[in-house]
Amino acid sequence: MGQEKKPEVEEKKKPGGRSFRKEFALFLVLFFLIWLLSYFLTRRLPGAVDGFNVVVAREVAWFLDLLGYRYTMDGSILTFYTAHGGQRMEVIPECTGLYTTFIYVAIIGAFPARIGEKLAGLVIGVPAIHALNLARMVFISLVLIHRPDLFTFFHGYLWQVGFVIFMLLLVIVWMWKIVKPRTAG
Repeated sequence: MGQEKKPEVEEKKKPGGRSFRKEFALFLVLFFLIWLLSYFLTRRLPGAVDGFNVVVAREVAWFLDLLGYRYTMDGSILTFYTAHGGQRMEVIPECTGLYTTFIYVAIIGAFPARIGEKLAGLVIGVPAIHALNLARMVFISLVLIHRPDLFTFFHGYLWQVGFVIFMLLLVIVWMWKIVKPRTAG
């Protein structure tokens, strides 16, 4: 049976003359460059990251104080005194939301949008990520205090997936509500 050659489809170009493939490739390159830069900065400045661990631990402690919970704090380590003994929780860089923020910043920075739109995305998104991370940390502290058997589920699974979904929703809302289409011209 004869196989006919499929007609070549012309790649659709956006109103600025760039094709989707080229624009997507550029996005990926910029995303990875921004992400790698932020990653290397954390490796070159470990003291800044450690300081952020302590800041997040203090913020968690502040909320636990408001809620009337007892604990001791040593740097970024919180020890809770509960009916079932002491429970220890250490805030490490992965607990701070810093790496999720880096991914978010890389997405916003690489996306083809105007500088003002990118700044708006950062001004809204970075504090929102920090606020959700703080709520996450307080919540898993309460789980550790009351139901340590559920800590791994909430910390390692539920909140991790929820956090990524939240960050992606932030990006989608930013793209729909703030980023305006570019006009040819």
